[in-house]
Amino acid sequence: MTGEELARYRVMGGRTHWFEMSMDAAQISERRVYMRNVLQNHGDMSFLSADALDGSRLYRMVNGYIYENADGYEFFLSDNKVTQEETEFRRIRSMMPFEFLDCTGKDFNWGIYKTDAEQQKGLVASYIMNFEKFKENGMGLYIYSGVKGSGKTLLSCCLLNEIGKRYAVGTKFCNVLDFLDMTKKGYSGDDREVTALFDASLLVLDDIGVQMSKEWVDTVLYRLVNSRYTNRLPTIYTSNIPVEKLKVDDRISDRIESTTYFVRLPDEPVRQQERRKEKEKLMEEIKNSL
Repeated sequence: MTGEELARYRVMGGRTHWFEMSMDAAQISERRVYMRNVLQNHGDMSFLSADALDGSRLYRMVNGYIYENADGYEFFLSDNKVTQEETEFRRIRSMMPFEFLDCTGKDFNWGIYKTDAEQQKGLVASYIMNFEKFKENGMGLYIYSGVKGSGKTLLSCCLLNEIGKRYAVGTKFCNVLDFLDMTKKGYSGDDREVTALFDASLLVLDDIGVQMSKEWVDTVLYRLVNSRYTNRLPTIYTSNIPVEKLKVDDRISDRIESTTYFVRLPDEPVRQQERRKEKEKLMEEIKNSL
């Protein structure tokens, strides 16, 4: 068997026992060489120990590789090499909130919810790993829950940053109310900012549904949604309202529904919980320093 074929299996004897195979010293060596050649351009994975390599596995996909570590967690490694400088440039220009500028997939804690969110977690992971296929078909996500502070905006920014560092795509973030302000008569900003939202390879349109119902709102919002729909450019929407209950022109909700997969986050105000923990931690640190 070749190194590529051997890498599909773990070396027998690790703590994870599925997809494992007994190998002699020569096979283990050939397998390690192959895996290091593939992983050499993928950040920290290029420095994995021999034991880590033996306990993991690697297999080819259409546009890259799936690396599965010893604990069974999978990571998609794209063939499209994106430099750190390119990632940083796109991240800064994305217009996402400053507090989420450095957030990636590892910063979203799915375990904070009291209810099970494994299905939502799986869908988000699939979207990241298979983004090029979703992008090819113009498919985005509609992230919503019935309460504020459930993590919708954080999750959307984690997605932007995670996809931005894996794929050579331009990303943008914009709150719907900010977009509507940009399109008002007398707006003194740069028109290129608005154009960038129409043209972005991946756009997050945050808090759709909070805007007032006015004819001009439907008009300008429809132009954006329809333009991205027509050009098969994926959009990630966040909202406190299910898409079928959005108070927008039916043409808008129809296009959103036909080009997104729904990610229903639990109706839990986790942001309040996190802030309360942060305040309690700070108070405890102050007391201990006295």
